[in-house]
Amino acid sequence: MFRLSLRFDVLLAGLISLLFFSMTLGLTFFISQHATNRLQSEVGMNLSTTAHQLSDKLDHYMWSRYAEVKLLGSLSTIQQTEQKAETRQTLEELQRQIPDFSWIGRLDAKGKVVASTNQILEGTSIKERPVFQQALSQPFIGDVHEAVLLAKLLPNPSGEPLQFVDISTPLYDKGRFSGVLATHLSFEWAKAIEQSFQSATSSLQQVDVFIISQDRKTILLGPNGWSGKTLPDSVTLTSNASATASWQGKEFVSGQSTSRGYKDYDGLGWTVLVRQPTSIAFADADALRQTIFIAGLIASFITAVLGWMLAKLLTRPLLKITYAAQQMQDDPSKSLPNHRGIREIETLTDALQRLIHRLLHTEQEKLTFERLSQRDSLTGLANRNGLAQYIEQLPAETHSIYLCLDLDGFKAVNDTYGHALGDLLLIEVSQRLEQLLPPGGFVARLGGDEFIIVLTTQSLTEARYLGEQWIAHVSMPYHLEEQTVHIGMSIGVAEQVTGESLEQVMHRADLALYRSKQNGRGCMSVH
Repeated sequence: MFRLSLRFDVLLAGLISLLFFSMTLGLTFFISQHATNRLQSEVGMNLSTTAHQLSDKLDHYMWSRYAEVKLLGSLSTIQQTEQKAETRQTLEELQRQIPDFSWIGRLDAKGKVVASTNQILEGTSIKERPVFQQALSQPFIGDVHEAVLLAKLLPNPSGEPLQFVDISTPLYDKGRFSGVLATHLSFEWAKAIEQSFQSATSSLQQVDVFIISQDRKTILLGPNGWSGKTLPDSVTLTSNASATASWQGKEFVSGQSTSRGYKDYDGLGWTVLVRQPTSIAFADADALRQTIFIAGLIASFITAVLGWMLAKLLTRPLLKITYAAQQMQDDPSKSLPNHRGIREIETLTDALQRLIHRLLHTEQEKLTFERLSQRDSLTGLANRNGLAQYIEQLPAETHSIYLCLDLDGFKAVNDTYGHALGDLLLIEVSQRLEQLLPPGGFVARLGGDEFIIVLTTQSLTEARYLGEQWIAHVSMPYHLEEQTVHIGMSIGVAEQVTGESLEQVMHRADLALYRSKQNGRGCMSVH
């Protein structure tokens, strides 16, 4: 009878120890895995956002040069072929102002260079070149290519092959085609932008930037040794926010963004890829996983050892504790029973209570992190993640109206007063938008100076009225850091129809916003 009792106690102690060990370790693994997955996803989103910002910067730069070439081509001095000296002087002045233009030439109707910067190629026919052929009827922007005629004529301190982007536009003298204004834009500007961006993101360790051509294979710009090479087969360019791939045997996580152009510049289809070694990108996530696992493992072993050593004495109290712990799974507000008189029972109860509190605290931190991932860190408004979460929670029968908002003149504020004041301006704009937000409305910042408002209880007429109120409110002066700043706002409105996805209705709202921009800005259009 003694042996049977002894074996039962040992078996019971082992079962209780194994139960607590398994439960604690399993919960620890679940929390660890979920928390690290969220951190890794956030890393990928940050890299994707960085890629999008750089792609947007490249598009803005190319649009600026494209607009300058078209503006130059509209001058009467350039349009007329007779004024060669004046034309050459004008071209060289533009080159002095914008040295990125390696060569600018005025071609006659037959493709012969009649005036150019530093008289390079003057008298030479380049009628077979795309910079002339493709601009006979409309402006032309050519992808990156190496120099053919200019390779031996232009200075090249680096000794590396010269690369250019062609920008040209047809010229008309009194309505008659009189030639082409052709330019070769040095691709060195892209390197300068990339280096500037690297400096701005120096807090991100070992981050590499790649610019990939429209064929999605050729690397136009990359770290040392990568420019001009072909993208490895292991790396796939997708529309996903981030991806993990092997680069020459080393794992990297990357964010990608494909050029979408800007205004009347359609873009060259370049893809910006920003990568970071997974060993660095996921270091915080790995450290968190290890910390949670070790803490859970230690707690599991402590629980198991206590259960084994105190089996005989604690059999009945442990049953009560087990029962209470099971109840806490459904009601976290409950606590373990407080046994008095037996020191070991009190110690075990306190240890379990602290363990459960720690695990619940970790879960609360995870929920807090999820909430933060849905908020814009600058303005406190919801971000794209928050918008998506909000839309998912709307009832299927909800009638929604989407207003896409874009600030007019914000870039000028940044250029004039700096990004610090620009950030203060974005915060003030966000507050003004929230001040007029009706009950049931939702406002989010999509990035930069773009916002979106979702109305769920208003008619289209009411939405138009509110839009006018927002435009007026946002257009009022701002007094920031002893500066008075004026901006405007344009709005595009789209009413969601049955069966229409979020992407579709937002696309229509974007089209309406573009129409507002074309109509002079500071107004509202409905699609």
